[in-house]
Amino acid sequence: MASRTLLCWDFDWSLIEENTDTWVLQQLGADAFYRAGRQAGTQWTRLMDECLEKAASQLGRTPADVQAALHATPFHPELVALLRRVAATSGGGGSSSCGGSDSNGNGSGSSAIDVAVISDANTVYIETILTHHGLSPAVLEVHSNPAEWRGGALRVAPYHTAPHGCRHCPSNLCKGQVLASLLQRQAAAGLRYDRVLYVGDGKGDYCPSALLLHGSQHWHAAGGAAIAAGCAASSNPATNGAAATAAQRGDSNAPAPAPCGSGSNRVFARESYPDGLPCSLWVMLRTEAAGNSGSGSGGSSAGGGSSSTPTSGQAAAAAAGGEAAAAGHAAGRQARVVPWSQPEELAGLLLKELQLS
Repeated sequence: MASRTLLCWDFDWSLIEENTDTWVLQQLGADAFYRAGRQAGTQWTRLMDECLEKAASQLGRTPADVQAALHATPFHPELVALLRRVAATSGGGGSSSCGGSDSNGNGSGSSAIDVAVISDANTVYIETILTHHGLSPAVLEVHSNPAEWRGGALRVAPYHTAPHGCRHCPSNLCKGQVLASLLQRQAAAGLRYDRVLYVGDGKGDYCPSALLLHGSQHWHAAGGAAIAAGCAASSNPATNGAAATAAQRGDSNAPAPAPCGSGSNRVFARESYPDGLPCSLWVMLRTEAAGNSGSGSGGSSAGGGSSSTPTSGQAAAAAAGGEAAAAGHAAGRQARVVPWSQPEELAGLLLKELQLS
């Protein structure tokens, strides 16, 4: 039976080798506007909107200037080739089909690959860069802060205009909620993913990563209330209602909605930037893994007979077993986190994972 994979990308420092927001402002000579806004504590999306408006009105920068900056954005050729490979395999439309093989090299069916981008940049930046490299056919959906040209200036608005309820994400964009909504819509259209591969680097990528690694009901209890029901709605229809209800009440024994929490999911987390600084997503996932592996659970029965009261040896064994189980679960989650630092390294890892090499 054919399987279906969602390959979901962050954009800046994940698919491309730059932060498009700061890169474009540097190319436009609008650094002073950016620095002043940062010092004033202006919210990021609003800051980008104001800087781009001032670049047009005060510096005379044109749409052609912005486009030239975007065309010059560093994009590693091996990642360009990877997405072109996906597009060529699928014949366009953002969905790819590739054949697998068994241990004897015989064909073992096919798998479909859909590609999506979820980014805190903006739609004009992403679509311009993808189009410039001929990659638009490889991408099924782009979710980012909406941007449009008005009066010769590029104006940027927040993706979420109302509170999204997730305490882990910036006010303008909860990537976990966006991913959950995407899964829900695809499931409603009859396209259920068997796994999700997520590529990211920053703090904003932690929410969707944790959702994929832990599952929605666990994530609900950790502060992702706004995304729990949406992810549950993307699950198998046979367990969908129960999972959604349980997620809302925080029932950890409820059936886990697929593919959230699936052992087949992978998070490709960038370890460091070209200047050597560590990436926030990698640090957060490693910190989480260290905390989980160090936690255990023990306890004793409240029964009245001696047979129901554990001895000190039994209690120690139970505690050790709890610690081993916790460590095992943490190790399993960590095994689904794939570190990378260089884009060519990432391309090789994904080609192998997608069986396109």
